[in-house]
Amino acid sequence: MSSGGSWQRREVHGQNRLYLLGDWRVAHLDGLLKRLDWNREGQACAAIALDELAAGDSATLALLMEWTQIQERQGVTLHICGMAQPLQELVALYRLQDMLHLCHD
Repeated sequence: MSSGGSWQRREVHGQNRLYLLGDWRVAHLDGLLKRLDWNREGQACAAIALDELAAGDSATLALLMEWTQIQERQGVTLHICGMAQPLQELVALYRLQDMLHLCHD
């Protein structure tokens, strides 16, 4: 498992996606968030891809909820793609299905 995390902005099927990479559990989020400028890095992204996420927890979901709200204020529905089963189980546990728009691709 990766000891850190990062992100990359990529175009997939004509859509900008922000790929979260590595470990995004609470222990690592502080340093990551200090480096991420959502307005610059996530600009024009309508999807977050978690396919390459090595680990996540409830703090990861809190971050995704915040980003979803930021994009909704801009009139954009943020879709979350490639979420692993453990995070999906947390989404169900916390009843976040209506707030987080999960892709089922």
